[in-house]
Amino acid sequence: MTKITLIGAGSTVFTRNLCSDILLTPVLQDCTLSLMDIDPERLEQARSLVQAIVDRRGLKAQVEATTDRLEAVQGADYVITTFQQGGWEAYKLDIESPQRYGVEQCVGDTLGPGGVFRALRTIPVLIDLCQDMDNAAALDALLINYVNPMAANCWAVAEATGRPHVGLCHSVQGTSEM
Repeated sequence: MTKITLIGAGSTVFTRNLCSDILLTPVLQDCTLSLMDIDPERLEQARSLVQAIVDRRGLKAQVEATTDRLEAVQGADYVITTFQQGGWEAYKLDIESPQRYGVEQCVGDTLGPGGVFRALRTIPVLIDLCQDMDNAAALDALLINYVNPMAANCWAVAEATGRPHVGLCHSVQGTSEM
């Protein structure tokens, strides 16, 4: 049985939509979805939403939830990152700090100073996660990174760990429509 782990599963809308898409793939309809987040309340909300999808569709998938990252990646075939290191408060600083010096950014998580700040917060967490994967995940487990700044994060993972990974962006579809 395939095990798919989501790190940062407390983002309930993103987690619900991503898990719904995963469960539309016939070969994954009996997978284990391991949800991990540091916020137990948001994690429980996400677990409940994903379990409702499994129940409503009558699937054999198993849904588990934990606040322990190492437990979440244990035996995982795929590890998907969806977290925002530092949360909303850090993101606000990514925008506001450069503004104090006259630097405006349309987005503070991928470009300019805000993207650099976010990368500096996120890369150490991704490197630690890769070590957890080396110690506990399936030997050929794939890291699927949705965390911004995606390019900088993937570059760091490649340079620091050599772990198989791919970077994805959830806003490509909406951006292409615009």
